Amino acid sequence: MNSDTSAKFHKKKKRNWFMILLLVPAVAMLTVTIIIPVFVVIGMSFFHYNLLDMNHVKWNNFANYRAVFTDMEFIRTFGRTLVYVCGTVFFQFFIGLGVALLLNSGSLRGRKLFRSLLFLPWTIPSLVVAVTWMFIFQPQYGIFNYLFQLGDYSVLGSPKTAMMGVIISAVWKQMPLMMIMLLSGLQTVPEDLKEAAEIDGATGIQKFWCIVVPCIMPVVKTVTLTSIVSNFQMFVLFFTMTGGGPVRATTTLPLYTYETAFSGFNLGKGAAIGVCWLVFLVIFSTVYNKVLSTKEVEY
Repeated sequence: MNSDTSAKFHKKKKRNWFMILLLVPAVAMLTVTIIIPVFVVIGMSFFHYNLLDMNHVKWNNFANYRAVFTDMEFIRTFGRTLVYVCGTVFFQFFIGLGVALLLNSGSLRGRKLFRSLLFLPWTIPSLVVAVTWMFIFQPQYGIFNYLFQLGDYSVLGSPKTAMMGVIISAVWKQMPLMMIMLLSGLQTVPEDLKEAAEIDGATGIQKFWCIVVPCIMPVVKTVTLTSIVSNFQMFVLFFTMTGGGPVRATTTLPLYTYETAFSGFNLGKGAAIGVCWLVFLVIFSTVYNKVLSTKEVEY
């Protein structure tokens, strides 16, 4: 009996060591690419760190953070970022949900082909997406102006519509992933719950709100939070399509951080902006998860 117990113990110990060895590369990669850079940026945010004066790096007594919070351009940039994120996530979620419901209904012929074609935009690199939509919005020969009879009006050249143009391109690029994830959630909703609701006389809308929505809430929480965080980091579309213009109408936090740190040579203030941005996302993600977790159901 003792020998059997000892053999099981050694076998379990070997398995645990094997699992640890498998985790080592992932932990090392995570440490090198995320953890160390984050702590480096946090440290830089407390110092006078100018690219033109690297020999005089010194503690500046929270001056970078005071500069950030007293900078009205930072407040305006944060507001523009919120407009972009809310607009993009709102449209890609509801368009993605509508398409997912259509694909899940079983009434559409060629669903697999349709789903594959819809997923293509997500596979295209963001830089290619940006250049493609720049051609679509081109005032002289762009198809957008032709379809809406806008003449020589420049969508990306006007402060009133430039943000809308970037949002459209972002939704086109990101919606397919949202659609696929929501479709996978819809396909996990138990059919017996729907059948029980039908027996009780529930309408289609009642079944959707009372059964489908609570069941897919974990998926909704995950995909929307992922989209919010990724869109807060969107740089390529803005940098390529508008460069933050016209008249800073599309300057968001990633562009503002880049301009401050590398165009303005102020790495310390740029790092402080990044830390404020990180803290906001951590707090928001925690609250968002807690609020939506109350809407989930177990089945």
